[in-house]
Amino acid sequence: MYGMTNRIKIIFIGDVVGRSGRHIVKEKLPELKQRYGLDFVFCNAENSAGGIGITAITAKELLESGVDGITLGNHIWGQRIWLQQARQFKQVCKPLNAPAAWPGYDHVHIQQNDFSLVLISLMGQAFIQPALANPFRTIREQLPLLKDKYQTDNVIVDFHAESTAEKITMGYLLEDKVSAVLGTHTHVQTADEKILGNGTAFICDVGMTGPMNGVLGMSRDTAVERALNLMPASYRLEKDSLTGLNAVVLSLDPQTGKTINIERIQIVDNVFK
Repeated sequence: MYGMTNRIKIIFIGDVVGRSGRHIVKEKLPELKQRYGLDFVFCNAENSAGGIGITAITAKELLESGVDGITLGNHIWGQRIWLQQARQFKQVCKPLNAPAAWPGYDHVHIQQNDFSLVLISLMGQAFIQPALANPFRTIREQLPLLKDKYQTDNVIVDFHAESTAEKITMGYLLEDKVSAVLGTHTHVQTADEKILGNGTAFICDVGMTGPMNGVLGMSRDTAVERALNLMPASYRLEKDSLTGLNAVVLSLDPQTGKTINIERIQIVDNVFK
């Protein structure tokens, strides 16, 4: 596709939650690749294992489904086994502003022929735990180094944050410096997609991929119980079969790193029963 159109088509899939999220990615990706002429597929998968965390099994399943790069966020250690597995996956990245002691890789590098791209995850600080290093200072310091290392202006940033104001601020910090700033974490797709400056795609939140009739993918009954009684109750995945896939498709100029277009996607189906 790149050789024919001189544009790179990238899909970024919002937070993949549990088995149903992984299943709809596997089911729908072939159709999406054909419809949009996709060159690369990225997703956030910090909730891919049982609704919290990631494991080697869920990472492999997504990669085998056609995902090229995976970002993580605040639930990175929701499955403790990932502490021993993180170094096995160069296609999966922890937040760039995480402590150096965290195992794993702080970015994903994609190289295909003469096309080079860097995928980065950053974690916000407002209303989110754990509190990591200042993401604004981190990306300002590290971005020039990564661009120079890989000789590319093609950079996708997943900003995993709670506050819409913090996400918008990050967008303006990085406008004209990266190809896209894509918000994740809140699991609700926002309708504010735009091109900032002269080529930086932005959206506050890509949305989630998984159970649609729960509360951010988790059991609605448990959520209501916790809200009514203010008593602890273990979260579990929503079992309703209605499943959704939320994503954005980017059309990117590989020579300049600028995004020409951003399109929101939402697919809802009973693909998982």
